[in-house]
Amino acid sequence: SLQRQRRRQSNMKQLRPSMLILYSAILLSQCISFASAFSASTPVRASTSRLRADAPITTTYAQKSDDDAISSPDSDKNATETNKDKAAIIFLHGLGDSPDGWSSLTEALPNLRPSLAKLDITYVFPPANTMAITVNGGEKMPGWFDVFDWPIGVDAKDDPKGLAMSVKRVEKIVTQLKEEEGIDPSRVVLGGFSQGGAVALMASYNRRKKDAIPFAGCICMSGWLPMKNYLDVSEEAASLTPLFWAHGQYDDKILFEQQMYGVNKLEGVGVDVTACAYPVGHESSNFEEIDDMAGFFESG
Repeated sequence: SLQRQRRRQSNMKQLRPSMLILYSAILLSQCISFASAFSASTPVRASTSRLRADAPITTTYAQKSDDDAISSPDSDKNATETNKDKAAIIFLHGLGDSPDGWSSLTEALPNLRPSLAKLDITYVFPPANTMAITVNGGEKMPGWFDVFDWPIGVDAKDDPKGLAMSVKRVEKIVTQLKEEEGIDPSRVVLGGFSQGGAVALMASYNRRKKDAIPFAGCICMSGWLPMKNYLDVSEEAASLTPLFWAHGQYDDKILFEQQMYGVNKLEGVGVDVTACAYPVGHESSNFEEIDDMAGFFESG
Protein backbone atom coordinates (compact mmCIF):
# COMPACT_ATOMS: atom_id res chain seq x y z
CA SER A 1 0.00 0.00 0.00
CA LEU A 2 0.95 3.64 -0.26
CA GLN A 3 -0.08 4.60 3.25
CA ARG A 4 3.23 6.39 3.74
CA GLN A 5 2.87 8.30 0.52
CA ARG A 6 2.98 12.04 1.01
CA ARG A 7 0.82 14.05 -1.33
CA ARG A 8 2.21 17.44 -2.12
CA GLN A 9 0.21 20.65 -2.28
CA SER A 10 0.37 22.55 -5.55
CA ASN A 11 1.84 25.69 -4.00
CA MET A 12 5.61 25.52 -3.84
CA LYS A 13 7.15 26.45 -0.53
CA GLN A 14 8.95 29.81 -0.29
CA LEU A 15 12.53 29.54 -1.52
CA ARG A 16 15.59 31.55 -0.64
CA PRO A 17 16.96 33.62 -3.55
CA SER A 18 20.00 31.37 -3.76
CA MET A 19 17.80 28.29 -4.10
CA LEU A 20 15.74 29.94 -6.83
CA ILE A 21 18.95 30.51 -8.80
CA LEU A 22 20.01 26.89 -8.24
CA TYR A 23 16.61 25.54 -9.28
CA SER A 24 16.67 27.69 -12.44
CA ALA A 25 20.09 26.26 -13.28
CA ILE A 26 18.75 22.71 -12.94
CA LEU A 27 15.85 23.49 -15.28
CA LEU A 28 18.16 25.11 -17.83
CA SER A 29 20.58 22.18 -17.84
CA GLN A 30 17.69 19.78 -18.42
CA CYS A 31 16.37 21.78 -21.38
CA ILE A 32 19.81 22.11 -22.98
CA SER A 33 20.72 18.43 -22.53
CA PHE A 34 17.41 17.18 -23.89
CA ALA A 35 17.83 19.25 -27.04
CA SER A 36 21.47 18.27 -27.51
CA ALA A 37 20.71 14.56 -27.04
CA PHE A 38 18.99 14.46 -30.42
CA SER A 39 21.71 16.39 -32.26
CA ALA A 40 24.92 14.90 -30.85
CA SER A 41 26.39 12.14 -32.98
CA THR A 42 28.34 10.61 -30.09
CA PRO A 43 27.06 10.21 -26.51
CA VAL A 44 28.98 12.15 -23.88
CA ARG A 45 30.94 10.02 -21.45
CA ALA A 46 30.87 11.37 -17.92
CA SER A 47 33.79 10.94 -15.59
CA THR A 48 33.38 11.14 -11.85
CA SER A 49 34.18 13.95 -9.47
CA ARG A 50 34.75 13.94 -5.75
CA LEU A 51 32.72 16.07 -3.38
CA ARG A 52 34.80 17.40 -0.49
CA ALA A 53 34.21 20.17 1.98
CA ASP A 54 37.53 21.78 1.06
CA ALA A 55 37.21 21.51 -2.71
CA PRO A 56 34.92 23.06 -5.33
CA ILE A 57 32.06 20.95 -6.60
CA THR A 58 32.85 20.08 -10.20
CA THR A 59 32.01 17.42 -12.74
CA THR A 60 34.34 16.81 -15.66
CA TYR A 61 33.08 15.48 -18.98
CA ALA A 62 35.22 14.03 -21.74
CA GLN A 63 34.89 11.70 -24.68
CA LYS A 64 35.82 8.29 -23.26
CA SER A 65 35.31 4.65 -24.06
CA ASP A 66 33.03 2.54 -21.85
CA ASP A 67 36.13 0.90 -20.36
CA ASP A 68 37.33 4.28 -19.14
CA ALA A 69 34.00 5.63 -17.90
CA ILE A 70 35.13 5.71 -14.26
CA SER A 71 38.06 8.03 -13.79
CA SER A 72 39.01 11.10 -11.83
CA PRO A 73 42.31 12.99 -11.66
CA ASP A 74 43.08 11.84 -8.12
CA SER A 75 41.69 8.31 -8.21
CA ASP A 76 43.96 5.48 -7.11
CA LYS A 77 44.03 3.00 -9.98
CA ASN A 78 45.42 0.32 -7.69
CA ALA A 79 42.87 0.72 -4.94
CA THR A 80 41.88 -2.70 -3.62
CA GLU A 81 40.89 -2.04 -0.02
CA THR A 82 37.48 -0.66 0.86
CA ASN A 83 37.45 2.97 1.97
CA LYS A 84 34.60 3.32 4.46
CA ASP A 85 34.79 7.12 4.26
CA LYS A 86 33.88 7.17 0.58
CA ALA A 87 30.50 6.79 -1.09
CA ALA A 88 29.15 6.97 -4.64
CA ILE A 89 25.97 8.05 -6.39
CA ILE A 90 25.29 6.56 -9.82
CA PHE A 91 22.45 8.31 -11.65
CA LEU A 92 21.01 7.16 -14.99
CA HIS A 93 19.36 9.69 -17.29
CA GLY A 94 16.11 9.19 -19.17
CA LEU A 95 15.33 8.27 -22.80
CA GLY A 96 16.82 10.74 -25.29
CA ASP A 97 18.79 12.58 -22.62
CA SER A 98 22.50 12.65 -21.74
CA PRO A 99 24.65 12.77 -18.57
CA ASP A 100 24.57 16.58 -18.73
CA GLY A 101 20.88 16.51 -17.86
CA TRP A 102 21.56 15.42 -14.28
CA SER A 103 25.11 16.62 -13.62
CA SER A 104 23.68 19.56 -11.65
CA LEU A 105 22.94 17.12 -8.82
CA THR A 106 26.57 17.56 -7.75
CA GLU A 107 25.64 21.09 -6.70
CA ALA A 108 21.95 20.70 -5.92
CA LEU A 109 22.22 17.93 -3.34
CA PRO A 110 24.88 19.48 -1.06
CA ASN A 111 23.22 22.88 -1.37
CA LEU A 112 19.91 21.44 -0.24
CA ARG A 113 21.54 19.30 2.47
CA PRO A 114 24.86 20.90 3.59
CA SER A 115 25.81 17.74 5.50
CA LEU A 116 26.35 16.00 2.13
CA ALA A 117 29.07 18.51 1.26
CA LYS A 118 31.15 17.11 4.12
CA LEU A 119 31.20 13.64 2.62
CA ASP A 120 33.62 12.21 0.06
CA ILE A 121 31.13 11.31 -2.67
CA THR A 122 31.94 10.18 -6.20
CA TYR A 123 29.22 11.06 -8.70
CA VAL A 124 28.83 8.92 -11.81
CA PHE A 125 26.54 9.91 -14.69
CA PRO A 126 26.96 7.19 -17.34
CA PRO A 127 25.62 7.68 -20.86
CA ALA A 128 23.14 5.34 -22.50
CA ASN A 129 24.13 3.91 -25.86
CA THR A 130 22.45 5.25 -28.99
CA MET A 131 19.90 2.73 -30.21
CA ALA A 132 16.77 2.37 -32.31
CA ILE A 133 13.57 2.89 -30.30
CA THR A 134 10.57 0.96 -31.64
CA VAL A 135 7.90 3.30 -30.31
CA ASN A 136 9.60 6.16 -32.18
CA GLY A 137 9.49 4.36 -35.49
CA GLY A 138 13.01 3.02 -35.13
CA GLU A 139 14.58 6.47 -34.69
CA LYS A 140 17.93 6.25 -32.93
CA MET A 141 18.51 8.08 -29.67
CA PRO A 142 20.21 7.51 -26.30
CA GLY A 143 18.34 4.72 -24.53
CA TRP A 144 18.94 2.02 -21.94
CA PHE A 145 16.63 -0.48 -23.67
CA ASP A 146 13.93 -0.58 -26.33
CA VAL A 147 10.44 0.83 -25.70
CA PHE A 148 7.39 -0.73 -27.39
CA ASP A 149 4.43 1.10 -25.80
CA TRP A 150 3.55 4.75 -25.21
CA PRO A 151 2.51 5.90 -22.71
CA ILE A 152 4.05 3.29 -20.45
CA GLY A 153 1.47 1.69 -18.18
CA VAL A 154 1.59 -1.45 -16.07
CA ASP A 155 0.87 -3.63 -19.11
CA ALA A 156 3.76 -2.25 -21.17
CA LYS A 157 5.96 -4.78 -22.97
CA ASP A 158 9.48 -5.29 -21.59
CA ASP A 159 12.80 -5.58 -23.40
CA PRO A 160 14.55 -8.30 -21.34
CA LYS A 161 17.72 -8.33 -23.45
CA GLY A 162 18.15 -4.56 -23.39
CA LEU A 163 17.49 -4.43 -19.66
CA ALA A 164 20.02 -7.19 -19.00
CA MET A 165 22.69 -5.37 -21.00
CA SER A 166 22.10 -2.12 -19.11
CA VAL A 167 22.16 -3.89 -15.74
CA LYS A 168 25.46 -5.45 -16.77
CA ARG A 169 26.83 -1.96 -17.50
CA VAL A 170 25.75 -0.79 -14.05
CA GLU A 171 27.41 -3.78 -12.42
CA LYS A 172 30.60 -3.03 -14.34
CA ILE A 173 30.58 0.55 -13.02
CA VAL A 174 30.08 -0.73 -9.46
CA THR A 175 33.01 -3.10 -9.89
CA GLN A 176 35.19 -0.26 -11.20
CA LEU A 177 34.25 1.91 -8.22
CA LYS A 178 35.40 -0.85 -5.89
CA GLU A 179 38.64 -1.58 -7.75
CA GLU A 180 39.67 1.98 -8.63
CA GLU A 181 38.15 4.10 -5.86
CA GLY A 182 37.89 1.60 -3.00
CA ILE A 183 34.12 2.17 -2.73
CA ASP A 184 32.20 -0.90 -1.58
CA PRO A 185 28.79 -1.59 -3.23
CA SER A 186 27.23 -1.12 0.21
CA ARG A 187 28.29 2.54 -0.08
CA VAL A 188 26.71 3.03 -3.51
CA VAL A 189 23.30 4.60 -4.16
CA LEU A 190 21.89 3.78 -7.59
CA GLY A 191 19.24 6.03 -9.10
CA GLY A 192 17.66 7.13 -12.33
CA PHE A 193 14.95 9.13 -14.01
CA SER A 194 12.20 7.59 -16.17
CA GLN A 195 13.84 4.83 -18.24
CA GLY A 196 16.95 5.21 -16.08
CA GLY A 197 14.79 4.66 -13.01
CA ALA A 198 13.54 1.38 -14.47
CA VAL A 199 17.14 0.19 -14.90
CA ALA A 200 18.00 1.32 -11.36
CA LEU A 201 15.14 -0.78 -9.92
CA MET A 202 16.11 -3.79 -12.01
CA ALA A 203 19.78 -3.57 -11.04
CA SER A 204 19.07 -2.97 -7.34
CA TYR A 205 16.51 -5.67 -6.69
CA ASN A 206 15.50 -8.09 -9.41
CA ARG A 207 17.48 -11.31 -9.79
CA ARG A 208 20.72 -9.97 -8.33
CA LYS A 209 23.43 -12.56 -7.89
CA LYS A 210 23.13 -14.37 -4.58
CA ASP A 211 26.59 -13.24 -3.50
CA ALA A 212 26.07 -9.63 -4.64
CA ILE A 213 26.47 -6.98 -1.96
CA PRO A 214 23.27 -4.92 -1.63
CA PHE A 215 23.45 -1.22 -2.52
CA ALA A 216 23.08 1.51 0.10
CA GLY A 217 19.90 2.73 -1.56
CA CYS A 218 17.91 3.09 -4.76
CA ILE A 219 16.25 6.14 -6.34
CA CYS A 220 13.43 5.89 -8.88
CA MET A 221 12.28 9.23 -10.30
CA SER A 222 9.18 8.85 -12.49
CA GLY A 223 10.21 5.34 -13.48
CA TRP A 224 8.63 1.92 -13.44
CA LEU A 225 9.27 -1.66 -12.31
CA PRO A 226 10.20 -3.78 -15.34
CA MET A 227 10.03 -7.57 -15.53
CA LYS A 228 7.42 -7.43 -12.77
CA ASN A 229 6.09 -10.91 -13.52
CA TYR A 230 9.55 -12.36 -12.91
CA LEU A 231 10.36 -10.47 -9.72
CA ASP A 232 12.98 -12.25 -7.63
CA VAL A 233 14.35 -10.11 -4.79
CA SER A 234 16.80 -11.56 -2.28
CA GLU A 235 16.23 -11.06 1.44
CA GLU A 236 19.50 -9.14 1.65
CA ALA A 237 18.58 -6.68 -1.09
CA ALA A 238 15.09 -6.19 0.34
CA SER A 239 16.30 -5.52 3.86
CA LEU A 240 19.46 -3.51 3.13
CA THR A 241 18.54 -1.41 0.08
CA PRO A 242 15.84 1.18 0.88
CA LEU A 243 13.99 2.80 -2.03
CA PHE A 244 12.91 6.37 -2.70
CA TRP A 245 10.26 6.56 -5.45
CA ALA A 246 9.02 9.96 -6.65
CA HIS A 247 6.30 10.28 -9.28
CA GLY A 248 4.01 12.91 -10.78
CA GLN A 249 0.30 12.30 -10.29
CA TYR A 250 -0.39 13.69 -13.77
CA ASP A 251 2.42 11.88 -15.56
CA ASP A 252 1.16 11.12 -19.08
CA LYS A 253 4.33 9.33 -20.21
CA ILE A 254 5.14 6.93 -17.37
CA LEU A 255 1.66 6.62 -15.93
CA PHE A 256 1.12 7.26 -12.23
CA GLU A 257 -0.32 3.76 -11.85
CA GLN A 258 3.24 2.49 -12.28
CA GLN A 259 4.23 3.87 -8.88
CA MET A 260 1.31 2.30 -7.03
CA TYR A 261 1.86 -1.03 -8.73
CA GLY A 262 5.64 -1.07 -8.32
CA VAL A 263 5.61 0.05 -4.69
CA ASN A 264 3.06 -2.60 -3.77
CA LYS A 265 5.13 -5.32 -5.47
CA LEU A 266 8.38 -4.26 -3.80
CA GLU A 267 6.88 -3.70 -0.37
CA GLY A 268 5.33 -7.14 -0.71
CA VAL A 269 8.80 -8.71 -0.78
CA GLY A 270 10.11 -6.64 2.11
CA VAL A 271 11.66 -3.54 0.51
CA ASP A 272 11.54 -0.38 2.65
CA VAL A 273 9.92 2.13 0.30
CA THR A 274 9.51 5.88 0.70
CA ALA A 275 6.95 6.82 -1.96
CA CYS A 276 6.16 10.45 -2.74
CA ALA A 277 3.62 11.80 -5.21
CA TYR A 278 3.50 15.33 -6.59
CA PRO A 279 0.82 17.30 -8.49
CA VAL A 280 2.95 17.45 -11.65
CA GLY A 281 3.45 15.61 -14.92
CA HIS A 282 6.60 13.86 -16.16
CA GLU A 283 8.88 16.36 -14.43
CA SER A 284 12.63 15.92 -14.30
CA SER A 285 13.46 19.01 -12.26
CA ASN A 286 10.61 19.53 -9.82
CA PHE A 287 12.16 21.29 -6.82
CA GLU A 288 10.24 19.36 -4.19
CA GLU A 289 11.27 16.03 -5.73
CA ILE A 290 14.94 17.03 -5.73
CA ASP A 291 14.60 18.30 -2.16
CA ASP A 292 13.02 15.04 -1.00
CA MET A 293 15.66 13.04 -2.83
CA ALA A 294 18.37 15.02 -1.01
CA GLY A 295 16.63 14.23 2.27
CA PHE A 296 16.68 10.53 1.39
CA PHE A 297 20.44 10.67 0.80
CA GLU A 298 20.98 12.51 4.06
CA SER A 299 18.99 9.97 6.05
CA GLY A 300 20.97 7.04 4.66
